[in-house]
Amino acid sequence: MQQQTVEDLAEKEAEIKEAFEIFDKNKSKSISVQELTSVFRSLGYNFSQDEIQSMVKELRQNQKAEGAEDKELDFDDFKNLLLMQEEKAKSGEDDLRDAFEVFDRDANGYIGLEELMMVAKSLGENISEDDLKGMLQYAANTSNQKDDDKDKAPQINLQQFVEAYLK
Repeated sequence: MQQQTVEDLAEKEAEIKEAFEIFDKNKSKSISVQELTSVFRSLGYNFSQDEIQSMVKELRQNQKAEGAEDKELDFDDFKNLLLMQEEKAKSGEDDLRDAFEVFDRDANGYIGLEELMMVAKSLGENISEDDLKGMLQYAANTSNQKDDDKDKAPQINLQQFVEAYLK
């Protein structure tokens, strides 16, 4: 995993600060928890109000702070909330990478039909070969295959695996 440079971190903090200031319309140096839905959407996240309330509660618990029901977040709270979400996302990516490695039994960077069949069997799943082929074809987005390749089972790489999982 690549280390972030000081410049990257400074740039990230500047972006977070800019987003915070845009939504701190009354310049109170705080954002209401109610406004966080809009803030997160502008940053590419799609959390419900309940999810946001849960995140704020978790943040307060991590801070060991009183007032888990606080209705306002200052910049440091906001930054910590974003960083906490990014860390969770990275952890999810690591979990997917680990799962991919379990499927990629020959460690060639691809999952093929044979490997998928072995994993399904070892998990006690009774999935037909055609269904497994279909899963791989979906993940590989092989709808544009040549006619003579239709009978060949595709292989998928990590990126295709992650994209298929997230769909």
